[in-house]
Formats: sequence, structure tokens, C-alpha cells
Amino acid sequence: MEEQNNKGFTPDYINILLPNQIFVFGSNALGYHTGGASGTARKMFGAVWGQAEGLQGQSYAIPVDFGKGIRKDTEVKASVDKFIAFAKENEKLFFFVTRIGCGIGGYSDEEMAQFFKAALEVKNICLPKSFVNALKGGEVVYDLDRFVNAQDSETYTYADALNEIKEGHKQGHWIWYVFPQIKGLGHSYRSEFYGIASKEEASVYLKHPVLGKRLRDITCALLDSNNPSAFNILGFPDVLKVQSCMTLFDLVSPNDIFNDVLEKYYEGKRCEKTMRRLGGREEKAKNVVKMSRLTISKDCTILLSDYQKEVKMEPIVKAIYLLYLKHPEGIAFKCLPDYRKELADIYQKIKPFGLTERAIRSIEDVTNPLLNSINEKCSRVRAAFLSEVDPTLLEQYIITGKSGEIKKVMLPRDLVIWETD
Repeated sequence: MEEQNNKGFTPDYINILLPNQIFVFGSNALGYHTGGASGTARKMFGAVWGQAEGLQGQSYAIPVDFGKGIRKDTEVKASVDKFIAFAKENEKLFFFVTRIGCGIGGYSDEEMAQFFKAALEVKNICLPKSFVNALKGGEVVYDLDRFVNAQDSETYTYADALNEIKEGHKQGHWIWYVFPQIKGLGHSYRSEFYGIASKEEASVYLKHPVLGKRLRDITCALLDSNNPSAFNILGFPDVLKVQSCMTLFDLVSPNDIFNDVLEKYYEGKRCEKTMRRLGGREEKAKNVVKMSRLTISKDCTILLSDYQKEVKMEPIVKAIYLLYLKHPEGIAFKCLPDYRKELADIYQKIKPFGLTERAIRSIEDVTNPLLNSINEKCSRVRAAFLSEVDPTLLEQYIITGKSGEIKKVMLPRDLVIWETD
């Protein structure tokens, strides 16, 4: 996890902590940390078997389960008060309180939240959103300060992000808090912490006097870029995250600049996962099958740029495909021996640590027209694209041609983008 300058809410999923961060969980009275948050505390954060209360490793136990459905509110309150006092005395530690007691403990979020009322004012205690909402009388609370603080004080600020977009090349790690996406698309701490929970929160974000203006400004800068490829500007996988962000805010504010980004860089296609999470449905007009540009990166990654999909192939298959892609005039199988050196050079770009005996043998086999190796490799190219493109467009991307004649990749070369060295 990253150091935080604001409390925010406890993430729904925590799998890593910084040295000063503590995982606060509900324990049974015997300290048997078996399942749920207690199991996570034992397996990942140093909780001690048989210790029902207090600091242990990077976790802190609060006993809330006394067995057989027995509730001891007085004892729970005393343990919570003891925890809050401990947090106040240890200001250098930051405590993430989970939804303790709300499972086997038998408490509702509203009931358990009352024990933590005093924790609202403690700067190094972070509570679950459900607890905070309950303590504020059911009012929906959106912690947008987490974005403002990150944009102003993280290693990569909003100003850095805006400059990088204007320069046409993202370099820093700021995507989560500058182009926020719907919560639940990723499993990292950042994606959870900076995830937008609902359309309502996204609407409040867009109306925020600082965050709304900044999002519009950087979106406009993206639209004004002379680079026609979002992949080239943002890289992978951030190009997908921006598509998710634009989809989210397009649902909140239709026919706005967010739609313009989707039209310019994504062929009008929305992020399907975002649409599903928000109960939206892609318009048929947005799902018209269109041919994607094919980007070959410096490290020979093959990406369907407009679909935001990588086409994966084993090295020798990829080398054959790139050889044919470099020769739009086509190559007959019987002429492949003449291209053996060029194929070896391509292979070494894919696998830069030298040619092994096995690789040399594969290159010799695949360029030998008397063997079936080349037909088998072309079949693998077909299989790689078959899972990524619409069947009606498949023939444009694969190595094809009549038996005994020149074989080629039919894709128009204005759709092929080679990243320069």
C-alpha cells in the first residue's frame, strides 16, 4: 500500500501493507484466527494464534465473537475504546479497521459503528465506509479529498500528469487518482482506494470545483493531442483505464468531452466491464465491428490498438508473423530459405539473449519448404487472432494465400503501426 495523507475509507480488499500500517480485525474470544478477516490477519499480517486482543505483527485484534451467538456489548466497547487509545498513543502507525463483528459476530454495520464513534476524529484510524455512513446519520459520504490530496502531494502530481499528456507521452504513475475508474475493476490497493463506488459518486466528483475542472482540463489536453493513438500516449494497460474512466463519466454526463475521447481514440466503444457494473448497456451503434489498427511495440508486443487487446504468440510464431508483416508483397513458402537471416534477426529482437540451438533448429525447420513446420506456425497465428478479432475480419490479420502461391498478411499497411527504436 501507498502512504496516505488522508484517512479515506478502509479498502474492501487488503493484501499488502506498508511497514507503518496495521490491519484491524475482529477476533473470537479464544484468538482462533481461522477464516474471514482473522484468517487474513494470521496468514498475511502476523496475527498470533491464541491471542485474542491487541497488536500482533501488522495486525490488531479486537474480540467481538464470544461463541453461541452471545453478545457482550460492554466488553466490545471496552476493547474498542482500548484500541482507540492505543492508536492515539501510536501516531506513527496507521490503522485500517475492517468490518469487525459484522460477520459471525452478529452485529450490523450500524450497531458496530457506534462503538467507533470516537475514532472519527482520530487522524490515524481509517474506518469502513459503511461505519462512517452510519455514524453520519445515514448520509452518503464521498471522500473526494483522497483525490485532491493525491493530486497535490503524491510523487506524481496532477500538474505532472497534465504536462505528460500535453507532451503526448505518459511516464509517471498517477493514472488512478487523475483518471479514476469504477471500483472493482482491479485488485490492487490503489484501484480499490481510488475506485469510484457509483454513478452518484462520479457525479459529485464531476461537480467538485477542483476535481471536476481538472478532469475536464486533462481530458481536453488528451483530445488536443496530435498523436492519433491512445496506446502510444498512455501505454498498456493505462490505455484501458482511461477508457474505463471516460465510460464512467460519459454515463454521468452524456454527449460531453468524455464521449469525444471515446469516439476519437476507442472507435466509440465503451468499457464493457464498467457498463456491466453500472447496469448500463452498450448502444448497438457503438458495437459495430470495425477493423483495429495493429501496433508492434519496440519489444515486439503485438497489440490490436483499437480493441486494446494483446495478441500473444510464442517467439518463433511471432517471428514468422512479423516477417510477413514486414513484407506486404508477400512471400511464397518455397522462397523462405532466402529470408532465414532476416527471420533470425527478428527472433533475436523478440528473445534478445542470443539464439539457442533449439531456436536455430526451429528457424531452419520453419524456413524449410519440404517440412510442414511453416503450415503449423501459420495455424498458430490464426488461432492467436481467432480469440481476439471478429471472425468476419480474421482473414485480414492472418497469413493467408492459395496453396503454392504467395502468402501475405492482407491488413492495409496504413493500419500497421511500428513503434520506432
